[in-house]
Amino acid sequence: MLERAFVGRAAELSALTATFAAPDAPWLLLVEGPAGIGKSRLVAQFAQFAPCRVFSVTGAEDARTQPRYLADDLVEQLTDSAVAAGGFDPGADEAVGSGVGPGGPVAPVEDAEIGVSGADVLADAAFARRMRRALGVVETLLVVDDVQWSDAESVRLLAFLIRNRPAGFRLLLAFREGGCPASITRLLRVPRVHSAHIQVPPFSEADVDGLLPAENPRRRARLLSASHGNPLYLSLLAELPDQELDRALRGENPDPASNDYAALDRTIRAELAQLSGIERSVAQALAVCGVPPDLELLCTTVDLPAATVADALDRLVARGVVGASDGAVTFVHPLIRTAAYRLAGQGWLALAHRRAALALRTRDAPMPARAGQLEHALLGRDEVAGAELRSAAEQVLADAPASAARWLALAHRIAPSATDPLADAVALGRALLLAGAAERAAEALDPAAAKPGPHQLEALLLSARCARMLGRVDHARTLLATAATLPRRVGDGPVQLELAILELQDHQDAEGHARLNALFGSAEIEDPAVRAAATALRCLGFVADGQIRTAADLYPQCHQAFENLTDAGFREVVHAIPALGWCAYFLDHDRDGLVHLDRAIRVSHRFGRSYALAELQTVRAYSLAKLGRLDAAITAADDATDAATTFYYPDLLAFAGAVKLRTLQLTAPTDTATTQWHAVAALPRPVMRWWRQVVDTTLAETARTLGLPPQAVQAPDLPIPDAPDPSIPPLGTRPGPLHPTHLARAAHAAVADGDLRMAAALVTRAEAAAHTQSAASDAREVVATEGVSAPADPTHDATGTTPSHTGGLGSQIGAAALARADYAAAVGDLDTAAASAEAAMAAFTRAGMVVNRAQAELVAGIVAGRRGDFGLATSRFAAARAVFAAAGAQRLLAETTTAQRSLAGSQPVAATSLTRREREVAELAAKGHANKDIAAHLYLSPRTVEDHLGRVLRKLGLTSRAGIARKLDELDEPVSTHRG
Repeated sequence: MLERAFVGRAAELSALTATFAAPDAPWLLLVEGPAGIGKSRLVAQFAQFAPCRVFSVTGAEDARTQPRYLADDLVEQLTDSAVAAGGFDPGADEAVGSGVGPGGPVAPVEDAEIGVSGADVLADAAFARRMRRALGVVETLLVVDDVQWSDAESVRLLAFLIRNRPAGFRLLLAFREGGCPASITRLLRVPRVHSAHIQVPPFSEADVDGLLPAENPRRRARLLSASHGNPLYLSLLAELPDQELDRALRGENPDPASNDYAALDRTIRAELAQLSGIERSVAQALAVCGVPPDLELLCTTVDLPAATVADALDRLVARGVVGASDGAVTFVHPLIRTAAYRLAGQGWLALAHRRAALALRTRDAPMPARAGQLEHALLGRDEVAGAELRSAAEQVLADAPASAARWLALAHRIAPSATDPLADAVALGRALLLAGAAERAAEALDPAAAKPGPHQLEALLLSARCARMLGRVDHARTLLATAATLPRRVGDGPVQLELAILELQDHQDAEGHARLNALFGSAEIEDPAVRAAATALRCLGFVADGQIRTAADLYPQCHQAFENLTDAGFREVVHAIPALGWCAYFLDHDRDGLVHLDRAIRVSHRFGRSYALAELQTVRAYSLAKLGRLDAAITAADDATDAATTFYYPDLLAFAGAVKLRTLQLTAPTDTATTQWHAVAALPRPVMRWWRQVVDTTLAETARTLGLPPQAVQAPDLPIPDAPDPSIPPLGTRPGPLHPTHLARAAHAAVADGDLRMAAALVTRAEAAAHTQSAASDAREVVATEGVSAPADPTHDATGTTPSHTGGLGSQIGAAALARADYAAAVGDLDTAAASAEAAMAAFTRAGMVVNRAQAELVAGIVAGRRGDFGLATSRFAAARAVFAAAGAQRLLAETTTAQRSLAGSQPVAATSLTRREREVAELAAKGHANKDIAAHLYLSPRTVEDHLGRVLRKLGLTSRAGIARKLDELDEPVSTHRG
């Protein structure tokens, strides 16, 4: 376990430290809390800075039967302290501690008095009095940690020291809840015993932020909830990967192939190993039972009498291993349950699970409860158990597909179906796919997909999704083509919906739309989940077809349809949520989309829909980046990459990597972004057309910004033939909803290259495309302008009127307007540049794109500076800088700084802008005189000279003395015509 920072205990540490503030302050300090809460770290931090001599001993459970072991530890420290002080000779009759210790003179105590051994030493009151003198000559703090494990003789010594407090003596006892020895608890009522009781609380949200600063906020919140604020559990859980974390929090056993529980083995299991044999068996049986069991089931599982089990439970509660409330006994944390289970041997576990399963069958318990026991019972041929496992799998498939898959596989092994084996294959394939095991799912589904019959359609559909996830595009098309020829059946609405999704993903637009139309005309559409998903797919189809206004009119219905779904309905169409998310992204409803995406991710985790996470997180990353939440976008892209890698969804690796690349280009150093560029460039391109286009465009545009050569942008070896596929239109021939943005980016690149004629044509096309979208025309008409040349007046469109920037999608209108501003500024048309920048700011504000709006504001500031409005320029720069800083957009911050310096360098200074005294100070500073010399020359104080000089630098737009001489020369010359 990694060492963590000391956080979250400021109030408790302050309360302990305050005991040194006054002579009558508390001197008996009690620190109490459950195991792992951080008592030892708090006590150690306090002792480290205590202004006196400190001795510290720690109780150990396996040593508590050894008489006086804590007292002996204290004697050793007293002796070592004396030796270190140079005043002790073990062969002489000298005092322990002669000399000076860290807290002052050390008490003279004879070695024979404290070093004596023998069974009766602690019973001897004389020995206790001599120890009292040894601890009382100088101010001393004695810390006893884990005092609940103290031996009886050492407790008697501590009680004696409390009753007969040495001068300047403080005692700190740290113990688990309820672990303070009774003899010491009784002494707290004695009037002269001034005590302070510190109850160490769980960590708060702020404490977790300090303990785990590198974790993303969402995972930190999850860890806080899962750990109950216990720092030990927090640290252990934080080191688990997400998959193992999920298993631990669900109370499941860890993956046998995982080594991620090493820290658990060293901590919690080590403590459980101290239990007596019966206590350990009862704890292990409690772990086997899982849900809080009744006493009868627990006794049956552990195979012990009820009285013995009850006594062991009392001891486990006292130790803080389990807790009892509301009539149930449970482990205080899932991690302890996992540790107790792993502590048992496999043979013992198999028998315990078998006993529990038989007991549950006798009482007719729910099938999932029985199945949870049967899967670990080392079953042989068993028809009854096989039927139970199949029934349980059917019940939990929607909520826990991974469990369903395990139970179905076991049922097939112990009781293969003789009547309908293909039904078993489809059920297993479906469960494996929902759990994210596409490769295994495809293998299970192959027999049913190949054989005509009642299971073929669903098997083909599920196999096609597996093939798509695995990157086997040609095979997926073959499967879909076969599925499309099969007749429809009553109740197959979800199947037809899934088929439509795959057809649209596979560019079979006509087939997909026809299937959706048929679905809307059938009774299946009455299912709210099917209707919501079909509406989202239809909306996305309109977006892809360039019918933006139609899509925008339909989107509110999509949004409301999904909002109305229960979580149970939501989970059934979670694979359609990416379509809704993309609709929201393209139609500037990103905040709505994120609400649905976040819910879909929660539902996927809750119900085991792991296969959907990669695409959900990818859409989420794009939406977060668009809204300027750049750090969150990078985290979402990483989550998408992890899920795509885990569940082998290769198409999403480059697609998610592309949005991370664009975001890193704004937030990270150039070398970090360049590393990400090469990582994405090395990946196979996505097969889906517009995903591939996004990746290629991102690589080309960021290569320019990163200074990479154009020849670096080339696709690696692809898993598809290099020859054009006639079923996939060439890239760029079908403009999508972001067509205006793509044209605008190309225009910016042309301006940067100095190709203003090409820039003019691209700007005009971008404006036309954005205007076409807002006018509800078919966006494909914009392609006809591919060969358009720049009009004579580049600030006007082909009709001779200034393009409208009102209405339409704010994201696309803003992109076109910003490109116009960039081009107009390049050709010197500052009025148009200013108006277009303002239009871009308004459009991006409407779309919620805060970083893009700030980029437009930066351009507006540059234009204002060139027009001579330095006040407006400064205001624009400040506003843009604030947004870039909040978003972490370091590259844009640097661009803003450059623009500000350029403005300061170009700003003319009026001859009257400096007062007479400021001019005198400036002239002397320009000649290299130091402040104190200027002060002496002008009979001023150095502080006054410093103030004058600060005003001079601000008025001249400088950051140092270096440019004062040049600026003063400019003041003495006629002001030249400022550049336009």
